[in-house]
Amino acid sequence: MYFAHHVFLYVLLSLMLSACTQSNLAYITNQGDNTVSVIDTKQQKVIETIVVGKAPVGIANAADLHRVFVTNVEDQNVTVIDTNTNKVIHHIPVSGSPVGIAASPDNQTLYVADWYSNRILAIDPITYAIKQKVIVEKAPAGIIVSPDNQRLYITARDSNEIVILDTQDLSTQQRIAVGKHPFGITLSIDGSMLYSANVYDNTVSLINTQTWEQTILAVDDHPYCAVASPDNQTLYVTNTLDESVSVIDIPSKKIIATVTVGETPEGIDYDTENDLVYVANWGENNVTVINAKTNKVINTIPVGDKPRAFGQFIKHKK
Repeated sequence: MYFAHHVFLYVLLSLMLSACTQSNLAYITNQGDNTVSVIDTKQQKVIETIVVGKAPVGIANAADLHRVFVTNVEDQNVTVIDTNTNKVIHHIPVSGSPVGIAASPDNQTLYVADWYSNRILAIDPITYAIKQKVIVEKAPAGIIVSPDNQRLYITARDSNEIVILDTQDLSTQQRIAVGKHPFGITLSIDGSMLYSANVYDNTVSLINTQTWEQTILAVDDHPYCAVASPDNQTLYVTNTLDESVSVIDIPSKKIIATVTVGETPEGIDYDTENDLVYVANWGENNVTVINAKTNKVINTIPVGDKPRAFGQFIKHKK
């Protein structure tokens, strides 16, 4: 009895320790071969490759639902992946050209930006029914939801502005002029700051979401996406034609480092568990791993053809 009791405690402790050391997973959309590469961020290697639809671009996580959603531009649909099994469980048909995608923090709504039709679609992530549609001029690309689920932020590339919608009825709350051709967009964890990568004028907009005060900073050639550190002290920006990531100190609004990565870096996300930054290099079919404490490259991970990873592609395990 004594032995059995101790064996039980040992097994229980082992399971608890195993749960505590689970890795985050990075889901990288590979537009060139219609797949998603799944990277274990602790091992820093691809553990699975999932076939999705044609020309996958955007990626969104709904961690509490154990789902990842992928926009397939040429198939005009959204692939649903069960992250418990890393298997495709559904394809949601949407007309047009779905590019940007984001899941609301409350897991009630999935938002998709239809690039060519200038539309935003609100989709139920459980039933897959389209709940609402709204026209947003022009060429909506990056998309993200505020932490309180009240606002939807969208980069309107061809009108050079950020459009802010009320998530209750998708009515327009605000339009903010930024730099030329904004594309990638991100928020600080608390939602107090909004960041937009402005491709054609090589800048990033830093916007206070309470006052709408905006600071525009110059970065390198053709910035594409950005991500902020969890403490909102540092912003990382991919520069597609410079093969680099600009590292910005947010309080001082100054570039503190430029990190050389792979060819045509596009999607970027922050691994909070390991303090690492992951960068998808479209032109080199790999992912660069940057140590966020030192701003040094520590690894390069081969993935599929033409990785984009446009959106929040790291799933944080609970």
